[in-house]
Amino acid sequence: MSTTETHNAVEAGRFVGSAIGRNYPSDILDAAKMCLVDWCGVALGAQNEEAAVAVRNVAMNWGTNGNAQVLLGGKAAPSAAAMINGTMAHCLDYDDTHVGSTTHVSGPTVASALAVGTHLGASEQDILSAIITGFEVAARLGNGAGQPANLRGFHATGIFGAFGATAAASVLYRLDEARARNAFGAVATQTGGLSASFGTMSKPFHAGKAALNGVLSAELAGEGFIAKEDLLEPDGGLSTSIYQDGGAALASLDFSEGWEITRNTFKPYAACLLTHALIDAARSLSDEVKGKDVAKIEAIVSEPAVKLAGKPNPQTPLEGKFSLAYCAALGLKGYEATEEDFCDERIADPELRDLLSRVETKPTESMAQTAARIVVELADGSRLDADIPLALGNPDNPMGWDDMWRKFEPLVASTLGDRSREFYDLLRAFEEPGSLDTFVEMVSAR
Repeated sequence: MSTTETHNAVEAGRFVGSAIGRNYPSDILDAAKMCLVDWCGVALGAQNEEAAVAVRNVAMNWGTNGNAQVLLGGKAAPSAAAMINGTMAHCLDYDDTHVGSTTHVSGPTVASALAVGTHLGASEQDILSAIITGFEVAARLGNGAGQPANLRGFHATGIFGAFGATAAASVLYRLDEARARNAFGAVATQTGGLSASFGTMSKPFHAGKAALNGVLSAELAGEGFIAKEDLLEPDGGLSTSIYQDGGAALASLDFSEGWEITRNTFKPYAACLLTHALIDAARSLSDEVKGKDVAKIEAIVSEPAVKLAGKPNPQTPLEGKFSLAYCAALGLKGYEATEEDFCDERIADPELRDLLSRVETKPTESMAQTAARIVVELADGSRLDADIPLALGNPDNPMGWDDMWRKFEPLVASTLGDRSREFYDLLRAFEEPGSLDTFVEMVSAR
């Protein structure tokens, strides 16, 4: 099989094979550490989520051998730890998203890197390189092709996130180019996850399973496992299976220019990313709406927003994260849409339920996924209007480190208490030798 026929496999293999010792610009390392900080915050914040508890109990009952660190737990084989930690990272639906591929890249990728990294006692620099490498592979492979309209029912994180996890694990296991190509072939045949599962425990499990699949694929390739190498090509078996109408294809990989990790989006709100612009718009009107009778609310959003987050009458906190109507009501009432706003008490609040019942979503083909407009018609006939062209957290309207601390601290405070800032500072300077040992000490079973 020629390198022309396996362009993506060859490019991905080369990129993995050259990762150890690669020098990164300071802004790229900074971007990777922001992914790490965000990942740790949302994962630790999900320790008691039912999906996390179920996956942790099942995986730990396997009794696997290994030195990979389970968050707030013990040790396990890397694949088991990656599945547990990757599920935790996506339980709150508060983790970062690469919009170009519509993928929660860090969820499975960081889970894979930390599982293998703690198992091997890898250097902090190598773990960061694994995270960056995995992010670039996943984001570039799914760029454009990961849009919900293209995937037609598949969850991008279960597909492209698995490639990120494979790349990260392959870097730390130091697979050569040939074995890395087989690792990618092995994971390609395992990808999956259905968007019809959104709003249930299956969605965060997609990230955990992608992390497991990635570690497993790298380990198999390291033992000489031979897979079909052309599955990740634009015209290969994976692409032609998930895009059966030929309307899209996996991207052709090119690592020569730019860094996709700088185009990552972080969530200031604990809900589906496609609700964030609407929350921004609603919050901007909260003071004007206060104390007034609302007759009707129009939410003008993108078509994918309605498709993935259009639950009109959410009954559970998890469904609320995928309800434009509930998120609009939260914003109009002045709530910050943090994790505590997606709880049983809040979802049953009569005032919120009255407001959400008045929301009419209007999908608009020309509306960007990162934009939204809200029009509130009051009982006296007057109208309030707010237009958000780009939601907070996007690359061109980014969260800074102070924003990240405000998100991070309440997520970890119940676990780490007065050591929360120490943990945050540790992650921000993770390239410093000794950081991994301190990380393991702080996230071990308490």
